[in-house]
Amino acid sequence: MERTDSTAKLVDSDHLGLLSDQPESEGFSSGYDSADTSDSESSPPHDNDDNKDVDDGMGLECDNISSDHVKYQNTSALCEHLKYILSMPELCDVTFLVGPTKVPVHGVKAILSTRSRVMYQFILKNERCMKEAKKSRKPRQSRLTIEVNKYQPEDFRKIVQFIHCGSVDVDSRSVAGLLCGARQFGLDDLKTACLDYIRRCVQTRPQSLITIQRGANQYIHHRYGIKLFTKMQHFMTSTTKKVTSTTKKVAIETAV
Repeated sequence: MERTDSTAKLVDSDHLGLLSDQPESEGFSSGYDSADTSDSESSPPHDNDDNKDVDDGMGLECDNISSDHVKYQNTSALCEHLKYILSMPELCDVTFLVGPTKVPVHGVKAILSTRSRVMYQFILKNERCMKEAKKSRKPRQSRLTIEVNKYQPEDFRKIVQFIHCGSVDVDSRSVAGLLCGARQFGLDDLKTACLDYIRRCVQTRPQSLITIQRGANQYIHHRYGIKLFTKMQHFMTSTTKKVTSTTKKVAIETAV
């Protein structure tokens, strides 16, 4: 399974011209703001000898001990802890039953709703249906359960993971589902990362395009799935023509 780490800057203008036919404005942000580290990175080194005593063998660093406060961030640990929650159903309060086999994917409503307004509306709609269902003879469920039929289980699990903790592994098998999910749930930075991955594959790993197209074929009911499938077909046809032309040219030169 191919995997790559995207190093692209996630900006609104990076639509690549690959799938976007016109700028899309959802009127809201998915809530993934990068921390401003310009102060810590651009601060000049301090030559004050008193700073040397701050470490005291503990591996601590302090750029400015004269400040009345120090900003500390440990986002990597936070991300791992949020990801770990998803593996513990007893800590979650919503379960998605994904695909025809109803594979359970767990999440925390508060986190999902805060990170994606579309997901919040999706959860709220199903909560209302659940409250109406309790009036019938059906036993009341203790946890909100939502059926999701238009996604592959592993792809939707990755979408939930990204909304939860802001990180996900993008590969040729899942990029189509992630791209469709990014579009549906208003995750602009995930969409940019998926487009960046596709661009890299087109430029440096054309052998992976067939896998991407197979994935897109599973989302042919989605607008982005159709566009991705068509683009992959175009790229593969162009690549085949180039290879055929090169082969014929080499054969002619060899014969001469």
